[in-house]
Amino acid sequence: MISVAVLLLPAVFVQDSSAATDSVRRSRFTALPVVSYSDVTGLQYGAAIFHRFRVGADPLTRGSWVSAYFARTAKEHSKAYVQLDRWSPRNETRSRIRVEYLSYPLPYFGLGADTPDSLEEWYSSGVGAVQVFTERVLRDGVYAHAGARYLRSRMRETEPGRALAGSAPGSSGSDVLATELGLVLDSRDNAGAPRTGTYARFMPSIAAKAIGSDFAFRRLTIDARRYGTFGTNHVVAAQLQYDGVSGDTPFDQMPMIGADTAMRGYARGRYRDRHAFTAQAEARSAFWRRVGVVAFAGAGTVAPSFSKLTSGSWYPTTGAGLRYLLSPRDRTVARLDLGIGRGSVGITVGIGETF
Repeated sequence: MISVAVLLLPAVFVQDSSAATDSVRRSRFTALPVVSYSDVTGLQYGAAIFHRFRVGADPLTRGSWVSAYFARTAKEHSKAYVQLDRWSPRNETRSRIRVEYLSYPLPYFGLGADTPDSLEEWYSSGVGAVQVFTERVLRDGVYAHAGARYLRSRMRETEPGRALAGSAPGSSGSDVLATELGLVLDSRDNAGAPRTGTYARFMPSIAAKAIGSDFAFRRLTIDARRYGTFGTNHVVAAQLQYDGVSGDTPFDQMPMIGADTAMRGYARGRYRDRHAFTAQAEARSAFWRRVGVVAFAGAGTVAPSFSKLTSGSWYPTTGAGLRYLLSPRDRTVARLDLGIGRGSVGITVGIGETF
């Protein structure tokens, strides 16, 4: 499996002078250069930019963000996104829009929890995505969610004679438009780095040809998280996730395990099928001079049907990581994690806690 080495350069903070005297409405600009290397992408270089602000004067209103990221690799792959995540006064409404483009090489092993390494093939596609949603409070901590997501995928490179050379659904490219309507329970004390509370979402979505999608399928995503403290400022977090599809689903939209936020230690998409389940727990230390550590463990599986999730092969993951506190006021962190899976190791980097 791929080994990755990552170097996260120091962040640079610039605080708006016009708001320096207002601790409630203070905004902040953060620039974070990122450099990494892997044997797949070669040298990767880029930058992330964040602007934090708060709508209104109520200190209980959650912080809103405008963020942007761009990275380029020595092998001519790239990733970029721009995102607005806005909380209205008193957290009555959350609105988010994200536009992104991704062109990175990824592995494909077919479908199933027991696909052997010998089926490995690599592909690269250019994927553009637009996601919009809004959440409106129904009662304290309970939100109604409505949104849409559009993905345009065009294959750039495949291995001749392999599955993605034309036989897998969506391997020649696809346009997918899906709408979603669900419920969110959110009692976290902080949306980006929670210490206490619960977060859960029940999110059905539908992609239909009638609204312009090349494929017609249904998806159900359930994500449940719980946070608590122990000792002196230590945090324990736990998460259960289920993702399932039915209908005509392109290969790159199949539920999968292997990512930088769940099942760390496995390449993204190492195991795919129509249903996926993951569970993980993480212990987070208190910060010492802005530096903290975490330890985590989890397991996951995929299956062709929901009833077979308990009878297939399960894959463990464990590891540890470092955290650097970029902004003590809102607990924004930069993260660096080493994950160890079954026969694989990975190092991931990002902004914000993994879940």
